Amino acid sequence: MAIWESRIVNGEIIDGTVHWSDHGAALLGLKAQPLTQFFRAFLEFVHPDERARVIDAIQDGVARRGAYEVEYRVAWPDGSLHQLATRARVFSDERGAPERTLGVIWEITHAKHTDAERTDLAEAALGSICDGVIIADANGKTQTLNRAAEQLTGWSYKLAHGVDIGETLKVVDDSSAVALENVALTCLRKRQAMSLSAHSELLLRDGRSIAVEGAAAPIWSPLGDILGTVVVFRDASHRRQPPPLSWPASHDALTGLINRREFETQVAAALASSKQDGHLHALLYMDLDQFKSINDACGHGAGDVLLQLLAKLVRTRRRASDMLARLGGAELGLLLPRCRPDHALLIANELRQSIKDFCFVWEARSFELGVSIGLVEINENSNSMTELVTAAEQACYLAKEQGRNRIHVYQESALMLAPRRGDRAWVARLNEAFERQFFKLYAMPIVSLSTPAEIHDEVLIRMQNRVGNLILPGAFMPAAERYDLMIPIDHWVIKAVCRHLKSVRDSLPVLDAFAENHRRALARYSINLSGVSIAAPGLHDYITQQFVQYAIAPEQICFEITETALIANLPQAQVFMGKLKELGCRFSLDAFGSGLSSFTYLQALPVDYLKIDGAFVRDIATNVLHRAMVKAINEVGHVMGIKTVAEYVEDADSLAVVRELGVDYAQGYAVGSLRPLTAGAAYL
Repeated sequence: MAIWESRIVNGEIIDGTVHWSDHGAALLGLKAQPLTQFFRAFLEFVHPDERARVIDAIQDGVARRGAYEVEYRVAWPDGSLHQLATRARVFSDERGAPERTLGVIWEITHAKHTDAERTDLAEAALGSICDGVIIADANGKTQTLNRAAEQLTGWSYKLAHGVDIGETLKVVDDSSAVALENVALTCLRKRQAMSLSAHSELLLRDGRSIAVEGAAAPIWSPLGDILGTVVVFRDASHRRQPPPLSWPASHDALTGLINRREFETQVAAALASSKQDGHLHALLYMDLDQFKSINDACGHGAGDVLLQLLAKLVRTRRRASDMLARLGGAELGLLLPRCRPDHALLIANELRQSIKDFCFVWEARSFELGVSIGLVEINENSNSMTELVTAAEQACYLAKEQGRNRIHVYQESALMLAPRRGDRAWVARLNEAFERQFFKLYAMPIVSLSTPAEIHDEVLIRMQNRVGNLILPGAFMPAAERYDLMIPIDHWVIKAVCRHLKSVRDSLPVLDAFAENHRRALARYSINLSGVSIAAPGLHDYITQQFVQYAIAPEQICFEITETALIANLPQAQVFMGKLKELGCRFSLDAFGSGLSSFTYLQALPVDYLKIDGAFVRDIATNVLHRAMVKAINEVGHVMGIKTVAEYVEDADSLAVVRELGVDYAQGYAVGSLRPLTAGAAYL
């Protein structure tokens, strides 16, 4: 991926020039370096069959003063063909005349070849699916049906192609025969997954009708455009039996599992049998790891489907006598009657491994899952149903604290832990902060101590309460880490910074390559990442999506990772950092020097900055040992070609010492104070 900027001359793109960022030239098969060339010279690389289309797409964007997207092939000097994709927008001068375009360009050759292979495989797989599948385009016109859909609807592919899906999939209410809103058209209108009504009846082409169940989901392009919808449905005649009147009161509507109230009733009955007959039982409390991140990334429709799939998966792994329940959003309970603790542990580990091996795929994105499990024995000495469920829940959260995707067996001493009620209250306040935009960003400058350098700020998050007072991260971050909210917070910060960069860029006058405004628009921002986010799948994809959406130069972003978080997730961090380094992002290792093996693993990491732990800097003017420590870290960093940053430089004496030691940058109130990160306050 690279950033490219093209200049427009007299309203014509073809008479201008193109400037590529560091890695741009490599996309044309040239040596990776910044490159400026005439647009006509660039066209020589474009495949002859595609040149007119490329010019038309960009010129259309120029005429509209808007954004444009285009894919095309280029021929490298060695004769090989490569597919590129571009997303950019047009900027105008003070008079409103189009002056330049700025955007992102990346190679999609492998993806195109893979798509062709997948198409053949998908067509074969589609024909073998037992459920009916109908695909419609963005206008609701039927494009294809599989064999099962032809049999269920009575429409052949030849007759149905191009026909409105409201005709090929005509659904009515099974009691009133009133036509229902077509689930595919509703999906296209609302741009989200939709389920067929529980009372849906499909009208066949020959006039008959059958009870059906199913759902529709949008089909998205890689650039976020809706291409159409896919409807999956099946004959539900044999299932359309009226449930017992008590069923809704005791079962979860989404998964069909018993609900928390019914589960607690069953636990109470098991406890009674333990006290009366001495039977041993086991209780498992399971909480899916990363569930909220899937909900945030793909929507609640994906989360609902995931819960339904996992409910079926766990059902297949349990005994006939076991009771499986949905206890909360992503929390499941499993009661194992007459099951000794050692055998219960084997069952719990089998469930954990099954969920870990399960790969959830949604709209071409795949997610690895995990589950944290708390295990409690039910015996004649157990006190009450409430204490049993609470103990299992506490054991589950201990499993999360110990690294997630593991099992924790409850021990009596665990009750000595402080209650989690305070953390639970913070979870509610964090969710409210997401909904009511209570999160705020602030900037702390990182200042060069030698020669003038680029503007560089560290971005820090704060939370407002309902009366507008600021709450520091130390108050709410522990609860966020314990209850799987760190990934959504990190995602929020990344998006907010990219949106801020775009707003700053859009608010500035015409950029000149040597103007101060241009230097400010290309300021660098450091974003803190948690260890949980680094270990989670999909973070790299999320970051690149934000870069493309807001046309952000990756060189403007530096990610800060603490030394302890990096050690805990070293293999994932190395892969993650390597991918983003290729785009041009930079990395800073925060709180360096706090670990016992800091220098050992440093050479294996693509780090650009070392932030020396503030514990060594605060009293550096009076503490000889800390001064020696900072000097050693600074010298090792320089030998490795890494810039150093002293944080918590709070007074003039400390600033003088770090400057004398040759530290490259300083951060703290001696060189700059905290300020709101807004377009208006960005450079005060």
